[in-house]
Amino acid sequence: MLLRISQVLLLFASSTAVFADEPWARTLDKHGVVIETRKVLGSDYKEFRATMTVNANLQKSLAVMQDFAGYKKWMKDCKESRRIAELSASSGIVYSLQATPWPISEREAVVRYTYQKTIKPATVLIWLAAAPDAMPPTPGKVRIAKLKGYWRFRELAPNRTEVIYSMHSEPGGSLPGWAAAGMVAHLPFETLKKLREHLER
Repeated sequence: MLLRISQVLLLFASSTAVFADEPWARTLDKHGVVIETRKVLGSDYKEFRATMTVNANLQKSLAVMQDFAGYKKWMKDCKESRRIAELSASSGIVYSLQATPWPISEREAVVRYTYQKTIKPATVLIWLAAAPDAMPPTPGKVRIAKLKGYWRFRELAPNRTEVIYSMHSEPGGSLPGWAAAGMVAHLPFETLKKLREHLER
């Protein structure tokens, strides 16, 4: 158990090491969703942090995150999602395909996830890191080679949960400026808004 905890902490340390110590700047506060962004050293793409609260308990939130095929119901522009490997009871690898407006090539991500739970306060952290070599690339798609982030679900009350979604990625290929900007504002906003609707049904 101590070894597993140390491995999780090491993963967290490596996943946050790329982030610059830039201050967060609030870029959107709408419909109960707050989006913050900051620059990342050596990257043309910003890191985002999106926060909201939902009227749903922690168990339901966790069940939705473990329904890998169901991501396309609420994740913005997700055309396909599935788990391709279960590495342990708390980790695995997920594949997802993101739709893009023409003529931008669709992006695919192969991501390793690792769960960490605490009891007080009741919290579930899901660390995310790109695993681009875990499966062969798909012809005609652009594989996201660099991605690090997390989901955090923290129980505020028996039927009230705080949700934080934070991510930095290098989408690869060529992206126009408006598409890159949308990745750190429009995409997480729409994702959290749809996730809240899904959880509160």
